[in-house]
Amino acid sequence: MNVLVVDDNESVADSLAFLLDCYGHHAVVAYDGGTALALLRTGAFEITFLDENLPDIKGSAVALSLKETSVRSGAFLVSMTADADSQGDFARLFDVCMQKPFSCEELMQVIEDARCSSDAVTLQAA
Repeated sequence: MNVLVVDDNESVADSLAFLLDCYGHHAVVAYDGGTALALLRTGAFEITFLDENLPDIKGSAVALSLKETSVRSGAFLVSMTADADSQGDFARLFDVCMQKPFSCEELMQVIEDARCSSDAVTLQAA
């Protein structure tokens, strides 16, 4: 799958992208919301892991912007945050909310959920 990883913590973003690449996915990294929006508007990503606390724009604002455009139709959005208290505030904007830190097993389950969701959308379109 084509995956976008968005996190201002470069170590976290690069490590997650590396792990996804090791599992056979193609991961691209953005370190801020503006870059993420530009990349997401290309429609090239099947799943996006989006940190909430970005330096320029909140991850939920990125998700809201996508939700209001046609680009969102094929994207599976995953929120990543270390703040469990704030997840409820923006959970409706995402397909999945993950609390950092998360395990490889949790990550692989989210990838599988995204794949199943993508397969369902493909079947509906056919």
